[in-house]
This record gives sequence, structure tokens and C-alpha cells, in this order.
Amino acid sequence: MAVLSHAESMAAEKEKKAVLDVVIVDPRPENRSLLKSALRSVLTVKTVRETGTLASIGQVLAEARPHVMILEQELPDKMDVFQVVRKLKAHPVGKGTNYVLMSSNLNTEVRQKGMEAGILGYLSKPFDVLGIEAALRDATSSVSTNHKETLNLIRKITFFSGFKDLELVRLLKICHTKTLKPGEYLFREGDRGDRLYVLVAGNVEIVKEREEKEEVLVTMVSGNVFGEMAIVDSEPRSADARAAGPCIVIEVNAEIINDENDILALKIFRKLAILVTKKLRSYTG
Repeated sequence: MAVLSHAESMAAEKEKKAVLDVVIVDPRPENRSLLKSALRSVLTVKTVRETGTLASIGQVLAEARPHVMILEQELPDKMDVFQVVRKLKAHPVGKGTNYVLMSSNLNTEVRQKGMEAGILGYLSKPFDVLGIEAALRDATSSVSTNHKETLNLIRKITFFSGFKDLELVRLLKICHTKTLKPGEYLFREGDRGDRLYVLVAGNVEIVKEREEKEEVLVTMVSGNVFGEMAIVDSEPRSADARAAGPCIVIEVNAEIINDENDILALKIFRKLAILVTKKLRSYTG
């Protein structure tokens, strides 16, 4: 029986998982080249196309509608990237495509504008493969759009006690509200720890592989906050997080928490500090 080399095995694995057609929109050829090269290392990416001008976007979309379009925030002719995305989403040729915003300045204001425009994925520069994978996963994930229903749920969560309704509404605008199906993974061991999670509804299992056997370390229930330690120490995820049934979670990105000029970010940071302190005390007795 022929034994596949490591390179052949990797190629076969990529062919099996590659499903995404991606388009890069960036006026700088050197930036497109770097991103294109990095995208080819991502297992889920099947094809990568590129364009440096807005005039050619329609043609690119018409040739083959991509699953994901990655747009540099600084577009040519000082075009507003958020307005561009709105126009694309409203046009028949742009419907069905998901969007990632690439920027070296992903602050809270940028994310809020992006969410309002319908951008779900965000890629910080300088980027790496893990960051690209997270941005693509965010862009193509299931997102709950019923903010009113979610708002009613998060009002009851202890972590958000002390937050005004206007602050909670704004939080929903700048953060992901994701719906998970039973068995769907929120993150995997080794993934970059760049966000914490608030479980709004359902149960999530924290799972660890030990000696080729799966062990459920803990089951998170509605109201629980988890994943925060990876933000504190910047370490990769140490276990998997998997939906035990239908779930709704809010993702709070580290960049939102670290915005020291934003009152909402400071409130979240204070709640996070209290949460981490309580957990450390419970571990030390």
C-alpha cells in the first residue's frame, strides 16, 4: 500500500476542506500579494481572486460570486468602505457574499460602523494565518439578527448588571451574536484566544482530548462567561468549546475591551477583572 508523504497528506486534507471562494479588494499590489499567499495556506480556502479598483468589483462578482470578500479599509479615491459594502449588499450581484474588513485600526467605532453595514469578519494588520481563519469563520458564521429578543435575554445575565439599555443595544451592534447548532464548535484547541463569550441561551461543553479520548471538562449554562483567560494571558485555546444543543452566544473581541477611550469598553473590562478575580479565588480556595 502506498504511503502518502506529509505534503501529499496536507494537499489531500486541503482539497477535502476547501470550500470558500475569496476575493481581495486592495489598491496596493504588495498587500494583495501578501494576503493572497497567506490565504492559500488556509485549509478552507478553495480559490483566491484579487482586484485593486472598485470599478472592477462588479465584473469580479459577475464572473463567479465569492463566498467572502476581504476589503482594505483605505480604498482608492477616499471611498467609504462601509458605504461600498452597503451598496454591494443591496445589489443583486453582491447578495450572498460575506464581507471581511481588513485594517490596521480596528477600534470600537470602526467595528460598530462595520456591523451596521453588515460586515461580520474583521482582520487586523499585520495579519497571520490564525487571524485570517478567525475572520473567515466570523464572516461565514450564523448570526442572530433579532436584537430585541437577545436584549431581553442579556438583561437577565449577571455579567451585564449595571449596564444601561442603550449600552446593551450598542454592545449588540459592535459584537457578534451567534447562533450555534448542536455539535457545532465555537472554537478549537490551539485557536487564537482573542475574544470572550457570554452564553445567552443553551449549553456549551468545554471538551479536551486526553490520550485519544474525549473528556467534557465542564458544561457552560445560560449566563456563563467563558474564554476570558485567553484574553488575559494571550495564550491559544487550551480546549474545544462545542454546543451541546441550540445556543446563542455573544462574542466580545479583545480589541473592543482594550479601547481605553470607550466607556462601554471600560465597563466590560471592570466586569472581566471581577470575573477573573472570583475564578482565581475559587481555584486557590
